[in-house]
This record gives sequence, C-alpha cells and structure tokens, in this order.
Amino acid sequence: MQHLAPVSSTQRLETLDVLRGFALLGILAMNIRAMAAPMSAYMYPYALFDYEGPSRLAYLFTTVVFDLKMMGLFSMLFGAGVLLYATKRTEPGQPPRALWFRRMFVLLAIGLLHAYFIWAGDILVPYALCGILLLWWMRNRTARTLLIAAVGMLAVGAALAVVHWLAWGAMSEADRASELELMMPTREQALGDVGLMLGAYTRFVAESAPATFMFETMFFLMFFLWRCGGMMLLGMSLYKSGFLDGRLPSSTYARVALIATPVGLAVAFIGALELERVAYAMPIRAAVDLWNYVGAVFASIGYAATIMWIVKRGMLAGLRRRLAAVGQMALSNYLFHSVTASVLFLGWGFGLAGRFDYAAQLLIVVAIWIVQLIVSPIWLQRFRFGPAEWLWRTLTYGHVQPIRHETPTLAPLAP
Repeated sequence: MQHLAPVSSTQRLETLDVLRGFALLGILAMNIRAMAAPMSAYMYPYALFDYEGPSRLAYLFTTVVFDLKMMGLFSMLFGAGVLLYATKRTEPGQPPRALWFRRMFVLLAIGLLHAYFIWAGDILVPYALCGILLLWWMRNRTARTLLIAAVGMLAVGAALAVVHWLAWGAMSEADRASELELMMPTREQALGDVGLMLGAYTRFVAESAPATFMFETMFFLMFFLWRCGGMMLLGMSLYKSGFLDGRLPSSTYARVALIATPVGLAVAFIGALELERVAYAMPIRAAVDLWNYVGAVFASIGYAATIMWIVKRGMLAGLRRRLAAVGQMALSNYLFHSVTASVLFLGWGFGLAGRFDYAAQLLIVVAIWIVQLIVSPIWLQRFRFGPAEWLWRTLTYGHVQPIRHETPTLAPLAP
C-alpha cells in the first residue's frame, strides 16, 4: 500500500470533474438558505421573509432547479468514485480496501468537525457513512444489479416519507412540536434562532449540537442513507454502463438530456406548486415532497447528460476548464462555502443572519460562484490539490503529500 499515491491531474476524467464542479456550485444555491438564516428557513419560506415577489420566485426557482438535483448529481459522482478508487492496486495486486476505509474515516472526521463547529447542514458525514456501509461492498456488482439496488433504496426512502405522513397522529405531542419548530416555525421561533446565530460562538455551537446530532444520525437513517445511497448506486451503474465517463455517443446524451431534464423539472415544478397549495404544512408536506423526490432523479440524470454532451461536443471550453478546477477542489470549495457563510452571517463575523431574503441570497451565491470559478484554476496552476484535498490525502496515505507542481516526481498539469 505504501506504493499507492493520488492520481495526477493528467489522469483525471475531465467529464467527472466538470460535473462535480457544476454540482458543487449548484449545491450552494440550496445551502445558502440555511446559512444566511436558520435551518427552518430552508424548509419553510414563511419563517422569516415575506413569501411574495422576487423572494418567492427565487425560492421556487431554487426548489425546482437545484433542490435534490445537485445533491443527487454529486452523489452519483461520489458513487462512481469508488469504482475509480478500486482500480488502484496494492503491492500484492489487491484492491486497496484498507485505504478506501481510511479515506472514508478521514472524511467522516472532517465532516464531524465541519458539522459541529462550522455548519450543521453538513453532507460529508452522510457521504462518508454511505462510503463505509455501502459503496465498497457493491463495487463488483453489475450495472444492472446496481440499478435495481438503486431503485430499491430510493423506493425505501419514498416509503419512509409516506410512513412518516401516516404516522403523524401517533407521534407524541413533544415530538410533533419539535418537528414543527423546524418544519413550520412561528415567526417568534425563527427570530429566536436568528438570535442564536448572532450570539456568542460558544453558545451557538453548544445549543446547535443536539440538532446536529439528530441530523447526522436519525435523519441519516430516515433519509440520507436511502436518498444519497440510492443515487450513489445509480452513479456506479451509470459509470459501469459507460454513461458517466463519456463512452456513449453524443446523440445518446442529447436524447437523454432532452427527455430526462424537462420531465424531471416538470415533476418538480408540480411538486413546488402543490407545496404552495398546502402552505408547506405538516404532515401532508411529507407526501407532497415526493413530487420533487422523484423528479430530482430524472433531472440529475438529465443535467449529467447535458454536461456530457457539451464536453463531447467541445463546447464552452473556458467554462469547462473552470468548472473542472472547481470540481477538482470540491472539498475545499465546499468548506469555503461554509466558512464564508459563517463569517458573513454569524455573530462572531459580520452578523448578517436573517437580513437577506431568498432573492438577495442568490446574489451572494453568484458572487461566490464567480470567486471560485476564478480562483480555482489559478490555484491549480501552482498546486496539485486544494488545501482540504491535500489534508485529506495526507491523512489517508499516512505521509505528507507533495502539493506543488514543481516537485520533480510529478507530471505537469494537463492543459
């Protein structure tokens, strides 16, 4: 195992990096809701802001275009990643199983630190847990078996949502009240959460810890395991079938994009209108959310097909190069989102929590996109990895990784 090393930039698949960069930027468009305001504002648009005009349109736009779609696309790529990682070989010629699990446990540790000390909406912990519990053990299955397993896991996630809806009446008053505080808070409750964000950092961390624990445990078992895990298996299936690595003809990607994208977005749009009709009320919302749950699967595949078609046609070369750089630094850029939001919105920083409605939040998102699209290629001209990727690899491989390109043993950066 001591002879293994991270892949060089010349070995990376451009298509996967472009897709990863696209998904990473899109994820911020959703996460900003729970970074610029309490988590309840992510779920319930009436929590803090007037749900009308540009703010309503922005909420609807992000729900239809980004919600679950970008997480789904990123999950597909994470699943494909295990297949790429399994092609490495240890000195005896065996797959690097121990190295994979060390990699996942390091990611888990980074995720826990991120969740408890920077932002409670962390996705790294669920990804690491899926990598530990599921992905490695499924890597040798056929594309067909992986597809069936993916559909099965996604179906379980949908069924759990229906069970939650039907079991609402059997829940205790305390449990219902706790869930309503997140899903349908009063204005006073939401303002109280804003006050917590603007208060002392140590108090914010301490009082957020119980909710963070529930998010990383119970919510993982009820949602992330099935949704993210299912999309990861779907990504493995699509990679093995040649879809995610660009082996299929351009015409195939065009057909998939023209069918899956509008179907997925149309289903999600119907779901968004239904949520408005029921005023985002629990428990019926648990069932209505299934419109987007299903539509997002098709939209994620459609987005992937669209990007693949663009790459195969050689279009938008400059933008592709920048997206690929963002994708190569996905962990660093993801953590940059959280750190930047903490500085902007929490009390120990500029204390702007609760001041930006959904439309204004998108302006911040675009500004961060521009910064990362500019800075990521510049960074990778000088360094092999982003700073977080360098730390992740160093801890995984057990020795300090060379980070500068001028290191004699490294290949030059691909043009």
